[in-house]
Amino acid sequence: MGKATGLGGAIARWEKFRFNPPPSCQQLEVLTKIVGVNVYRLQQILPPAGVGMNLEPIRLCAVCYIDLSCHKIAWQLKVTQKCECHKLGLLSECPYCGARFKAPALWIYSWCHRCFTTFADMAEHQKSV
Repeated sequence: MGKATGLGGAIARWEKFRFNPPPSCQQLEVLTKIVGVNVYRLQQILPPAGVGMNLEPIRLCAVCYIDLSCHKIAWQLKVTQKCECHKLGLLSECPYCGARFKAPALWIYSWCHRCFTTFADMAEHQKSV
C-alpha cells in the first residue's frame, strides 16, 4: 500500500510507532483518503510533539479490552505509566505465560498469541497505580 499511495516506508514506520519525522500535512492528506478520517482527527491520534514513544514492549490495559478491543497509542507514550481510565498499571506481557505482546495490528482475537489467555482474563492481574 505504501508504494501505491506514495507514502513509501512511512506507513511501515507508523505501524511500529515511529513518528520521527512526524507525518507531514501532505502525507496526512493522502492517508485521509485511504482511511476516511479527516486530517484534524489524524493529527489528534498522533503523539504530542516532543513526547517520546516506547516502541517496545507493547503495553496495554486489559480492562479497556473488555469494553473495546482497540489499542490506545497513549499506552506507548514514555510519559504514560498507567491507564488513565482505570488507574491500573499497564501490562507488557501475558501474566500467565510471560510472552511479550506483539504489535497491535496482529491481534486478531484479543488473546495471548502463545497461551490463548484472553485480555479480559488478564485484567485481574493488573495492579492499581
